[in-house]
Amino acid sequence: MAAQHREPPVNTAWCVITGPPSAGKTTLIEALAARGHRVVPETARAHIAELGVTPAEIAADAALQARIQHGIAARQHRIEQALDPQEPLFLDRALPDSIAYFEQLALETGHLVAGARRRYRRVFYLEGLALQADGLRFEDAGAAQALGEAILGAYRRLGYVPERVPTCLENDVARAVAARLSIVLSRDP
Repeated sequence: MAAQHREPPVNTAWCVITGPPSAGKTTLIEALAARGHRVVPETARAHIAELGVTPAEIAADAALQARIQHGIAARQHRIEQALDPQEPLFLDRALPDSIAYFEQLALETGHLVAGARRRYRRVFYLEGLALQADGLRFEDAGAAQALGEAILGAYRRLGYVPERVPTCLENDVARAVAARLSIVLSRDP
């Protein structure tokens, strides 16, 4: 482990789309993909879906939550290790997000901090929207907001200055997504 601390960070051409649960990250990632950008879908979503557990089961079992978070972090680490650091792409969440989730569960984060040696080109933090039940989320609105703040804190402690992307509330979802897409692409030409 000591060698990892001495190795210089690996700079990447990657941008992270992050934020609290139900912020519209996946919708924005899908819009980026539709415009031809390389994207990496959210690891947590795939991991939880594969487990076949309900939000109620997750909410009721802290040990299950811990196992889920360890699985998500390990999977995210493997994915990021396999990516070409010089290939421009957008990640739907990244390894530092796991730090916030671990902290919420009072789990040890040292290995995550040591593993977060990749330096993302940009971190975009989407402001939260109204919490939507999706069959995977178990957080309530208060927990989602607290997670969002913890995520911001995790990135900041790693030296990032996340760029906030407002909710862009519009009467029409397509226009709101287009507005957020425009913001992200204007800041990351």
